[in-house]
Amino acid sequence: MNQAVAGIALGILSLHFWPLIPDYIWFITALMIGGVVLYLSRLRLLIWVVIGAFVAKIGATFYADAVRLIPNERENITIVGEVSSLINQNIPASRFDFTLSSIGQHELPVYNPLRVRLEWPRTVEMKQGERWELEVRLRRPYGRVNHAGFDAERYFLGNQLHGKGTVLSGRKLPSPIRSGPVLSEITSRQRLLDRVVALTENLTNRSYLLALGFGFRDGLSDKDWLLLRDSGLSHLMAISGLHIGLAVVCGWWLGSQIRGIGPEWDCLLWLPLWLGLLFALGYAWLAGFSLPTQRALLMSTMVMVLIRCRVHWPGWQILLLALMVCLILNPLGSYSAGLWLSFSAVFVLYIASVSGVRADTGGEATWLRNWSNKLKLLVMVQLVLMGMMLPVQWLWFGGVSVAAVVVNLFAVPWVSFLTVPLVLAAIASLWLPSLSAWLWWLADLSLFPVLRLAELASGSWWRISVYWLPYLFGVLVLAILLWFLPVRTFKALYAGAALVIVNWHGALGLLDHDVESKPGWQVEMLDVGHGLAVLIRRGEFTVLYDTGNRWEQGSVVTAVIEPVMLATGRNRLDGLILSHADSDHAGGLVDVITRLKPGWKRSSDRRAGFMPCLRGEQWQWLQLDFRVLWPPRLVERAANPHSCVIEISDRTLSPDNPTSVLLTGDIDAISELLLANLEPGLNPEVLLVPHHGSNSSSTATWLAKMTPAYALVSVARYSPWPLPSAAVRQRYVDKGAVWLSTARSGQVSVSIYNGDIDILRYRQEVKNSWYRALFNE
Repeated sequence: MNQAVAGIALGILSLHFWPLIPDYIWFITALMIGGVVLYLSRLRLLIWVVIGAFVAKIGATFYADAVRLIPNERENITIVGEVSSLINQNIPASRFDFTLSSIGQHELPVYNPLRVRLEWPRTVEMKQGERWELEVRLRRPYGRVNHAGFDAERYFLGNQLHGKGTVLSGRKLPSPIRSGPVLSEITSRQRLLDRVVALTENLTNRSYLLALGFGFRDGLSDKDWLLLRDSGLSHLMAISGLHIGLAVVCGWWLGSQIRGIGPEWDCLLWLPLWLGLLFALGYAWLAGFSLPTQRALLMSTMVMVLIRCRVHWPGWQILLLALMVCLILNPLGSYSAGLWLSFSAVFVLYIASVSGVRADTGGEATWLRNWSNKLKLLVMVQLVLMGMMLPVQWLWFGGVSVAAVVVNLFAVPWVSFLTVPLVLAAIASLWLPSLSAWLWWLADLSLFPVLRLAELASGSWWRISVYWLPYLFGVLVLAILLWFLPVRTFKALYAGAALVIVNWHGALGLLDHDVESKPGWQVEMLDVGHGLAVLIRRGEFTVLYDTGNRWEQGSVVTAVIEPVMLATGRNRLDGLILSHADSDHAGGLVDVITRLKPGWKRSSDRRAGFMPCLRGEQWQWLQLDFRVLWPPRLVERAANPHSCVIEISDRTLSPDNPTSVLLTGDIDAISELLLANLEPGLNPEVLLVPHHGSNSSSTATWLAKMTPAYALVSVARYSPWPLPSAAVRQRYVDKGAVWLSTARSGQVSVSIYNGDIDILRYRQEVKNSWYRALFNE
């Protein structure tokens, strides 16, 4: 059985490596070949892998069929469906999920529901369960694709969302009356939430209490999420597997107490088990059966069934079976970070338990010794979790909270055994408003020490550069060795491991980080939507040309530039060049200066601490020649015509086969004309298309004497402006240039070495999973 379970799980997970969804004929062929192999060699694993891949094919096909019902380009369309999200007017939130029953004139099948995320600054009240007819501007869940940073497309896929859009108008439709204690058009969860919101109106920590009680996180601000991330408490303040486990424990404890005081009836023998399962089911319902709670509920049910059937399975076998069942029920769930965090955490705890992390039962059993043992066990578990979960944390979030061990040491037992029981008791006693309000007040009070401790840990988030990963993995391996192998017996092994860890780069060759040994250089146009951010790299040194845009709670710097730099082993800039002052090019300036600390700065307007980016300026950086071609004079505030135009060449580095790149900012047609007259011999191999390919630039006069091999344009797929212009694109194509757009290619990396130019398009060649093409057809 283990082979079958592992094979099916591996087959479903193979979906991550598919560039497209194969036809059914390939699976039929594979099954036939697998049958022959099974008959001849008894190699059963192959046939189970094919069966798992077939399940993945069905899940991916259903998802793709639903997505293809949504317009490829953004269109206004009428949809009818049901509000899926909990909503309360007293807690502002402009986004909500909507399950469609029809789109346009097309009725949707019940077995393959289509879910979209909509944005509507509502002036009307909506409730979960209500039916609405909405006029929306709808599109597929297209997102930015870079080397690192938040992956919106994978997020939508992992959460079974098929599209996103903006509501233009809407009207409520008559809904079927739902049965329950109160006949209503809205769901029971929504009614409970509304009552709780009214009772907790004046409580300071209401947003956290609603997250713990209902998995309702709309009340948590970006500041709250930053606090939870820095302190390592994100897992604790939203209903997850931990909370479902607590519900099982509470139900089991209550059942044990009832059985202890009740008569010795056979029907009470399994009461703890059934109450534990009932409590878990109830808490999962309060959370709306979110994906994390579904996984935890499934695992709890499996364990309870095995206990009831008096069957003993090792922990790893239960975990593997639970993983397989979760993947069969939701083949796309593996694209969600939650699945990997959940199963990784349980696996780490299992490894810790079988390898000796348990309370010390020796010695005299005094209360002081018991509590001391429990405290030691808790510390050891936290350390093991933090250490062994580090790779998963880094892969999904790019960092780790260094204060997590200390904060969780207090917060996990405090919230688990005080706050959560108070929250559940408050919900259960809603029919007694005075008692419920008092319990909510106690729950609110219980969170003050936790949040105060979290505030002390503010700023503890450590973004881990790829440069440090070998050391971290080495320390992790060494810790595992120490746990399983005695030091005295394996002295030589430990000495060698420590030597490799300390001298990692020496062991691999220091020349990997020596600039002189790598004569090539790279120009990376990042996918930042409407705006511009270009990294010029040589070895491990970097210059940034423009910073991209900013918004209320962040910027392109924090969302894209910094993650990309950290993922490639760099956390500081050597230099920064601002083409001009518009927000889509310089909006992230403050974040660049405070987070990436550029060694030098240049701009075409007068800024304190900036050197001029002025025609005639030239300098050499790591054997790359920078030459400023425009503007002819500085201004107080640089607009499009004053953009800093820079030619970067490797004439010094590769005198026999020099290559030049021209960065143009947002210069307009007049600036192009003047520059063409000033530089008649200008002919770069790689050209950054001016002003995102608008009609106001890239004139025929500008391109008359140029024959660029590659034309790069940074533009948003769903821009409010008609960019790039089809006529402009055609001009470059007619000149023989390869047109490369971030809207279609994602991040574009140009590698130059001794006259050779290699192009890497991240959407097509690096992150080319089957769903990328689906969202960008």
